[in-house]
Amino acid sequence: MTPDPMRSMTTAIVLGAVLAFLCGWPLPDPTTEPAEVLAARVLRIVEEHYVEPVDGQELLRSGIDRVIQSLDRNSRYFSPAEARQFEQETGGFLYGIGVILRESEQQTHLVERVLPDGPASSAGILTGDQIISVDGESALNWNLSRLSTQLRGERDTMLDIGISRNEQQLTVTVQRDEVRIPSVTEIAIFTAQDGSSAPTGLVRLQQFQPNSTSELKKAIEAIIADGAQGIVLDLRGNSGGLFTEAVSISSLFLEAGLTVVKTRGRSGEKKEQVSSVSRPGPFRQIPLVILIDGSSASASEIVAASLRDHLRAALVGSASFGKWTAQDLIYITNKSEPSLLKLTTQSFHPPEGIRVSRDETGKASGLIPDLAVAISPETAFQIASANRSRSFDRIEQPDSIANLATPDPQATVDLLGNGDPVLSAALQLLSQPERLQTLLNQPSTVSKEESR
Repeated sequence: MTPDPMRSMTTAIVLGAVLAFLCGWPLPDPTTEPAEVLAARVLRIVEEHYVEPVDGQELLRSGIDRVIQSLDRNSRYFSPAEARQFEQETGGFLYGIGVILRESEQQTHLVERVLPDGPASSAGILTGDQIISVDGESALNWNLSRLSTQLRGERDTMLDIGISRNEQQLTVTVQRDEVRIPSVTEIAIFTAQDGSSAPTGLVRLQQFQPNSTSELKKAIEAIIADGAQGIVLDLRGNSGGLFTEAVSISSLFLEAGLTVVKTRGRSGEKKEQVSSVSRPGPFRQIPLVILIDGSSASASEIVAASLRDHLRAALVGSASFGKWTAQDLIYITNKSEPSLLKLTTQSFHPPEGIRVSRDETGKASGLIPDLAVAISPETAFQIASANRSRSFDRIEQPDSIANLATPDPQATVDLLGNGDPVLSAALQLLSQPERLQTLLNQPSTVSKEESR
């Protein structure tokens, strides 16, 4: 009898379907397997079969961080140890010995500053000492980052520091303690020697951390009391910090009820949250210029954009970084110390976005200054180094106000503000009220030429 080809084909299809069902049941569809189950399976295989022993927890933490970073440049996963360090950095404090280090041309580690009343000061460590060992381990081949990490640790723990001083070697025992890092790193008043312009104050804000608003308010009150008729707020190099501090600092210069910033989560404008000024700011009348550069980001951009949108401050310098997202800090609890997830959960938007540029895709990018001042990378580095050295003086004398002559932008960069064309341009702008007002009233959107 000749076989029926249609019947054979039907039988094959049915048998194939049955076999497929039996092979698949009761296993779930791989595409629906929970990610945590898949990760656990893969990690277990690696731990059991990799050619060398593997620390599964360390591998997992490293892998999670890479995955989170792939979402965007601002999201991160921190291990428990990294979480502690991150908290200290954003909180404006750390547990250490209270010294500022620098690396000499001979690659040695020298103490550049000793914080007053800090652990190192109490233990007798002096400026100029060379650190050669920590807890008996030589530090001569360490880089500056590793040495700084070794000097930090748990509060009240002890460490033995080997130092070289005047060709003599000695060991000093230091007890780690809390070291506060101020966010205001410069307070100065510039006065024209010929009396051609009113005194102008300068406040440099390094980051937005707890108490930054009170520090800044105190600094501005002091320089106004000393006769300042205008303020330069230097946010160059300020990569941001706490969102709440950005809102409260902006509020110092604005009328009650004005919008500082709007934030949006996954739902977009449907669940937009508006942060507004709750009470009239004490400095809402004083002329103001804000300095920005490519490292001014996040909270710095909230302040600069808000004050610019409300015609309270002109922006001077170069385009800002362009970070218009906010991150939540989510603690991941476990049996030991909690780890930390810094996850982008919101975008933030200035009231109008007058000076916000756009990239090729139309997304918000950096703030374009009203007055652009071009400087070379070499000059920018020299200015940053000089400002860093000035900040050390403030750490040693936190309530001091530097009284300085109007700087010369053509001179060599120094610790007195000379050689800084961005600062000089801001001071000159504040001495010309009509020009400042003209800049503030220019067209309300950034041109395509400026965006480029």
